[in-house]
Amino acid sequence: MVALQVENVIASSSLGKEVELVRLGTELEHAQYTRGLTPSVIVDLDGDGAGGRTGLVFGSGKLYVTGVDDLTAGREAVTQLRKAIKALDPKVSLRKGVKLENMVTRADLGTTLDLAAIAAAVPGADYDPARFAGVVMRLDEPSASFILFRSGIVVVTDVSSETRARSALKALSKFLHAASLIG
Repeated sequence: MVALQVENVIASSSLGKEVELVRLGTELEHAQYTRGLTPSVIVDLDGDGAGGRTGLVFGSGKLYVTGVDDLTAGREAVTQLRKAIKALDPKVSLRKGVKLENMVTRADLGTTLDLAAIAAAVPGADYDPARFAGVVMRLDEPSASFILFRSGIVVVTDVSSETRARSALKALSKFLHAASLIG
């Protein structure tokens, strides 16, 4: 079996109440309020501007963290963010559950891929080499999305666990072999 490496996890939770985003954006350390269709506050949880662990808070109290590599680290990041917000708003709940929303994993199939042939063989695959150097495709069973690169690197996403990512990668490999797209 091909080795799978977790690249990123997105975890979600709730603050248990609506929050005032402008206040959070101005009073919370390393935070920035963003306007637009869906206003939110983006929080640099590491405080170094390097794009590591990041929190995203919506006015509804829904929050997401990214830049972590497992659910345990996601829970820690959610707790850190909740405590920082609770210091400004004592009615924030620290007891809401944390859910793994999405996992991004990476694997190397160990062979070069003919992306044009793969895109032609997979209904709904998106391949425009002038715009992006990979094939974007989806499998329904098991449900997952993939980005395949000529080098044989495959990104597996839209999964909620390493087990599901492994299952999706196995199904993709089986499909590619059956279609004679890899040896």
